[in-house]
Amino acid sequence: RRIKLGVTQADVGGALANLKIPGVGSLSQSTICRFESLTLSHNNMIALKPILQAWLEEAEGAQREKMSKPDIFNGGEKKRKRTSIAAPEKRSLEAYFAVQPRPSSEKIAAIAEKLDLKKNVVRVWFCNQRQKQKRLKFSAAH
Repeated sequence: RRIKLGVTQADVGGALANLKIPGVGSLSQSTICRFESLTLSHNNMIALKPILQAWLEEAEGAQREKMSKPDIFNGGEKKRKRTSIAAPEKRSLEAYFAVQPRPSSEKIAAIAEKLDLKKNVVRVWFCNQRQKQKRLKFSAAH
């Protein structure tokens, strides 16, 4: 749900301080990461769940409110947010890449539709994966 809001783990950690919950300051990005990957201690998970739940509800409410108001001051172009691909979609992309690292434009469009991602996101992901493979081959050879 955090990724759908376009918010980084560091943003979440910093935003918690703005909630003004007594005894809760900001949290580090690594703490949020460990919470999401379920690698925090049981007691820490129990302590953080209601805090993060409160933040998530507030963030989703703010997002809904933002979407309901038309943007009448659309002056400057905003910087595009970094795209985050969720783990299940990433695994699917990796499986497609293993079969065909250079899919056709039509195949990219089909993959994008199947995974509910933008075609350009899928295209760039494949380009980046090919570059990553090149780097790995180069570093292994030297």
